[in-house]
Amino acid sequence: MKTLSIIGSGRVGTALALALTRKGLSLQYLADPLLGRARRARKIVGQGRVTSNNKLAARSAEIIFICVPDDLIPAVVKELEDLDWQGKYVFHTSGACASDLLQPLAAKGAKVASFHPAQTFTGESPEPGIFQGIYIGLEGQPEAVKLGQKLAARLGAQTLLLSVREKPLYHLALSLSSNFLIVLLNEAKELWQASGLEETTILEILTPLLNKTLQNVKKLGIEPSLTGPVVRGDLETVKKHLALTARYPGLDRAYRALALEALKIAGRGGLSPQKVRALKRLLGQK
Repeated sequence: MKTLSIIGSGRVGTALALALTRKGLSLQYLADPLLGRARRARKIVGQGRVTSNNKLAARSAEIIFICVPDDLIPAVVKELEDLDWQGKYVFHTSGACASDLLQPLAAKGAKVASFHPAQTFTGESPEPGIFQGIYIGLEGQPEAVKLGQKLAARLGAQTLLLSVREKPLYHLALSLSSNFLIVLLNEAKELWQASGLEETTILEILTPLLNKTLQNVKKLGIEPSLTGPVVRGDLETVKKHLALTARYPGLDRAYRALALEALKIAGRGGLSPQKVRALKRLLGQK
C-alpha cells in the first residue's frame, strides 16, 4: 500500500502526511474545506494536491486518514459512503471514538480502524520525529489493524491494541495526563502572577520540578513518586493551602478533590489512619 490521502489538514493530519511521506508513502491529496489550511499543509509536506472535495481525495488513494474533529467524522463518512471502497483502508484519528464510526464504509468493502497517536500536537509545523517512540492506539478490523501496525512501525512508534470498550477509557487517561496537566499549570501560573511574576520566570521555576517528577515516575513508579503535605500528613500546611484556595472557588473544589485522591495514595503508602481521618475531615469528607 503506497498511496495516501488525508481528509482534514489540521495539526494531526499535517503531521501524519509529513511523517508518512518521509517514510515512502505517496501523498495524493490533502482535503480540507479551508483551502488555505490545506495549502499551508501542502507547503509543509512538499507533495500532494489540495482540494475541498473529500470524495476526490478518497477515490485517489489506497489509504485514507480521516483527521477531522470527532463530531465531524460521521458527516465525512456519510459523504463518502457511496464510493467504491474495495481494496481501500480507512483510518480515523479520534482517541475517544471507536472504528464503528467507519462501519458504513466497511459495509462497502473498506478495511477500517481507529489510529490514534498518544501525542500532543501544537504549533504551526510538526516537530521532526514527533511520532518517534510514542504509542499509537489501534482498534478495528484485523486487516486494517495489521496495516496500522506497519505504518506505526515506519513512524518509529509502538502500538497499543484496544477493544471498542477500552477506547474511551484510554482517551480519558490520556486527557487527564496531558490536557488537565496544562489546566493545573495554568492555575499555578495565575497564583504566581498575582504576586507579580512573569510567565517566563514561572516556567523557569516549574520546568526542573516537572522534569524531576517525571524522572521519578519513570524510575520509581507513579504512587511512590507522590510527595507533598498530604502524603506527609501535614495538616497545618493543608490548612494554609485551604485558607488561600478559599479565595478561588474553582481552584478550591479542584484542590480538595485532588487532595482526597492523594490521601488514598497516602493511606496505601502507610500514612496513619488517624492522620487520614483528620485530613478527610479537613478536606470536607466526613
